[in-house]
Amino acid sequence: MSASTVSKPLHVRVASAIVPDAGKHAIDSVRARLSRRRMAPLREEYLRRHGPEVLRGPFAGLRYPPGLPEHDHVAHHVLAKLVGSYESQIYPWFEEWIAGDFELVIDVGCAEGFYAVGFARAMPAVEVRAYDILAQAREDCAAFARANGVQERVTIGGECTPATLAAVSGDARVALLSDCEGYEKILLDPQLAPNLRNWSIIVEQHTLVDPTIADTIKRRFSDTHEIEVIDYVPPDGGGLAELDWLSDEQRRFVLSERPFPMSWAMLRPRRGA
Repeated sequence: MSASTVSKPLHVRVASAIVPDAGKHAIDSVRARLSRRRMAPLREEYLRRHGPEVLRGPFAGLRYPPGLPEHDHVAHHVLAKLVGSYESQIYPWFEEWIAGDFELVIDVGCAEGFYAVGFARAMPAVEVRAYDILAQAREDCAAFARANGVQERVTIGGECTPATLAAVSGDARVALLSDCEGYEKILLDPQLAPNLRNWSIIVEQHTLVDPTIADTIKRRFSDTHEIEVIDYVPPDGGGLAELDWLSDEQRRFVLSERPFPMSWAMLRPRRGA
């Protein structure tokens, strides 16, 4: 039984088991709307105090363009990104990439472009290809790239498939970031995209969507890559002076990232594999 299941009261677990999917979607929609309503004044006050620039981490100095922090698919996580705590458990991996010798970064599931634009800004010699199936996300990523002066090196597309990856030059030095809500089980298949065997890969493993994902990734890449896994731990917000005006509970709320259990995997290609 997962930690997320154990933490839920019995009546919630029973209701979850018997409520039809349509009802669950309606409940999720209401929860998301309430979360956005609660977040809005906190986000506005933060931006008034500190502005739209990322304060720390590998993407420090990145700036959100006006209006972007309020967009629905951006709004909940934007404060965590601005203070530099969002997914900070894997910042050492990002710093490893930034110090590396790559010529292409591929970001699948780019959302508003925090990572795509962040890598383009931090790695001035690389090309970035960003993919997202949501049109609004692609528009936001383009605006984000323009606001940070990297639009000439950020190419934005819709669906990314194994065939898309297979079409990348086999000689290219590639870093691939995958955050695509379970689609990674289809996307990261070296049988369909053999050049994956030579790439450095960071993948968010959505085992809440499909419990077999982590094992599948390990089985497919264990012969060609060293695999390091980090389990998600909710941040506590300690040491972030710019959030001192929030209560402890509000700080946890604005920094919350996702349900758990969840993990990331770093796949480093073995030399000579």
